[in-house]
Amino acid sequence: MRKSLVPMLLLAACGAGGEAIPPGEPLTRLAAGDTLPLITRPAGFGGVLPCADCTGIETTLILEPDGSYRLRETYVGERAPNTFVTVGRWQYLLDSVPQLRLHAGSESTRHFAVTGALTIEARDSSGAVITTDAPLALRRISPPAQLGRVARLRGEFRYFADAATFVECRSGRLFPVAGDSAFVRLQRSYLDQRLSNEASVLVEIHGALEARAGMEEGSADETLVVDSFTVIPHTSACEASRVRALVAVGDWQLVALDGDALPALDRSLQPTLRFVLSEPTMFGNAGCNRFTGRAVLRGLALQPAALAMTRRLCVDSLANARETRYAAVLTEGGWFRLEDSTLVLSQGGVERARFIRR
Repeated sequence: MRKSLVPMLLLAACGAGGEAIPPGEPLTRLAAGDTLPLITRPAGFGGVLPCADCTGIETTLILEPDGSYRLRETYVGERAPNTFVTVGRWQYLLDSVPQLRLHAGSESTRHFAVTGALTIEARDSSGAVITTDAPLALRRISPPAQLGRVARLRGEFRYFADAATFVECRSGRLFPVAGDSAFVRLQRSYLDQRLSNEASVLVEIHGALEARAGMEEGSADETLVVDSFTVIPHTSACEASRVRALVAVGDWQLVALDGDALPALDRSLQPTLRFVLSEPTMFGNAGCNRFTGRAVLRGLALQPAALAMTRRLCVDSLANARETRYAAVLTEGGWFRLEDSTLVLSQGGVERARFIRR
């Protein structure tokens, strides 16, 4: 992908008050569920950013409520192919000026300052202001249903519920997979390794993201259509597989909740979490009561599910309140990431819970 003069990024948002705003059109106001960081619908920004060796970069970014994003960049004034789509995860950081950070790998983190309800401004890798004569602002738009065009994604190919799927390593976003001859070769490569239904092949796929008929009648899924692929040795890191491997083994201890560090607690009162992904379930101690619930992990996303909890009365009112908050976070689900050996659960772009190995 070509290098630009500044980092590129956008977000996507929804129309206000039920208005039928065409995809890509600027928004003038926001409705409930459209406000960062706790969006309940896809949100977006769009505009043209400066480029070092082209006329400009037309940019559209879709921020998803689960914390993943899809970014389309079109390099204006260049020969085809000049449009690329990437996916990753986004993070909302509270500072003197709120910041948005896009992660698509260690080499391509991008920063934007939230300068208003409807605008963001590109910043450098440290979050500092960039000095340039060209405009750096992107404006809130009504997000397109899908972005299409050339995609180069790294992730895990496997069969999930007898369907070919691809989980992008960094964002954990899951895509159905389709295609012609290249897709057939990818299936053969998978089958040649005699893998079980739960195993995966780590690959880099070149193709396109296209809206195709979904599993439910009248629905559409964003499908990854394969043009070519390269199998990557399993010794290479993929965050989606690393998270699954770690959460499936041993107990986790809650050390922070909604940004608040937990005090030192007796071992019997420490909130914990344990997964049995093969069943799939999760269980643990909420601080006073025990809990259990369904735990479906798709990529890096923990699907929302109700918890069953014992009804012991906690004497400590603070422990009661912490237990209620912890149960609510697990019930709502979210997406996982690893920071060294620390497991972090976020909802959208906001960290909700932090765990260490017990």
